[in-house]
Amino acid sequence: MGLKSNLHQLKEKYKGTKMAPAFNALHTFLYLPNETTHGGTHIKAADDLKRTMNTVIMALLPCLIYGMFNAGYQHYLALGDIEAAKGFFGSTFWTWDNLVIGMWKVLPLVIISYGVGLAVEFLFAVIKGHEVEEGYLVTGMLVPLIVPIDIPLWMLTVAVIFGVVIGKEVFGGTGMNILNPALTIRAFLFFAYPTWMSGDKVWVHGAVERDQLIAAGENLDAISGETILGAYAQNNSVSYDYWDMFWGLIPGSVGETSKFLIIIGALFLIFTKIGSWRIIVSTLIRCPSYGLNF
Repeated sequence: MGLKSNLHQLKEKYKGTKMAPAFNALHTFLYLPNETTHGGTHIKAADDLKRTMNTVIMALLPCLIYGMFNAGYQHYLALGDIEAAKGFFGSTFWTWDNLVIGMWKVLPLVIISYGVGLAVEFLFAVIKGHEVEEGYLVTGMLVPLIVPIDIPLWMLTVAVIFGVVIGKEVFGGTGMNILNPALTIRAFLFFAYPTWMSGDKVWVHGAVERDQLIAAGENLDAISGETILGAYAQNNSVSYDYWDMFWGLIPGSVGETSKFLIIIGALFLIFTKIGSWRIIVSTLIRCPSYGLNF
């Protein structure tokens, strides 16, 4: 018997019990359910909420991968180990060393976001007896993209629990929440731990630790990694040109820096008819955390 058959048997075995939503979620996440409808349907289509969410995740993946390279690039650039990249295809940006640093820092953020968030989703599904919705699939990808690279994992864990419970589950789950869970998580982090969410040290890997060593009397150079808005807020000169801001060769949250890839993702969503161009454009303009912060 295949995995799908075994999962279907477990689903039938635990049908009507507290654990039924957990088995149902695992079964429908991996496979199309054996039984989808009892009566006639008004619209017949191959897409469902799961496929819709997976399409949005596909649109976000380029920003995530770029964020990994940028994390290593900003780290080595701040240390003076490499020269500034010349444009989007600069030879000092797309390197293995940059990717290794980025994966080491970004992948744990993704794991915590999905692991903790889905655990809360499953817990509420079991307690309240409703199905596990696919809405968190996108939220789980957005969260690592809108936080600083060095944010402590325990802070992210607390914020994800808060965001899923307060921003979503207390309203009844996907489709009934009045708050965006991802932005609720970022808002919680900003107000609960402001020193880790703002300033000129949180956007470049290693800057906070290096600053702490300097305060302790170590003979080290400082690292500054302020964003464009941070520089303007402190009346500092901005050393990045508009092309650097557009391609994403600047410090910032993991996935917010490359406006080019964000626009590509938006066009992909419009092409697949997942998102309306009016909604996407208005969201990008109104929400700096998703990229248009220049």
